[in-house]
Amino acid sequence: MAALRPGDFGDEMMDAEGRAVDGSCWEIAGWRYKRNPVLRLNPEDWAMVRLWGQYRGGGLGGVGHLPEAGGTGDQAAIMLDAFALMSEAVRPFEEKDRS
Repeated sequence: MAALRPGDFGDEMMDAEGRAVDGSCWEIAGWRYKRNPVLRLNPEDWAMVRLWGQYRGGGLGGVGHLPEAGGTGDQAAIMLDAFALMSEAVRPFEEKDRS
């Protein structure tokens, strides 16, 4: 099931346990999930998603806010690596949206 945003599919497309009613699965960066992976996110995960969204400039393609004061060199390498992984994971969906 291809979905980038929560509104890309309705609740009627999932059963009570978060599985796709048509038997398909979610695939993210080569990993396949039988249950909707958004159901696995905890509050700390959502905080990371919010930081990443701010870093991406609200999804407009530019670099927005950095999590820590200073420039890119002042940021924790692990945080910037995580942002890069998250951006790579959504790239195929964004390219599909543009075509």
